[in-house]
Amino acid sequence: MSDAGDQQWHKAAEPEELAEGGVKMCALAGRMVAVVCHEGRYAALDNRCPHMGGPLGQGSIEAGLLVCPWHGREFDPFTGECATTTETVETFPAEAREDGIYVALQKSEA
Repeated sequence: MSDAGDQQWHKAAEPEELAEGGVKMCALAGRMVAVVCHEGRYAALDNRCPHMGGPLGQGSIEAGLLVCPWHGREFDPFTGECATTTETVETFPAEAREDGIYVALQKSEA
């Protein structure tokens, strides 16, 4: 973990653990987060689907969208916006480093 300003970074995955199109559910600082790899970029979202609480980290990437495994709601993994409704999912900064994939949470959450 490292921190800067009001964010604290947490290691969410090993470098080889999240392949292109992969989705992983992570417990970071007591919070469940879905981490995604799409088009060589990493994204992190709150794990809870706003529709009925489905686990987004158990979903899949289809046509560039994170699909909730419970009812098929589709979310842009980078903005958290739903493709078909006005629902949104909270997103968090995510980045690849030499030793893994990191996600930043607000210090008040961490």
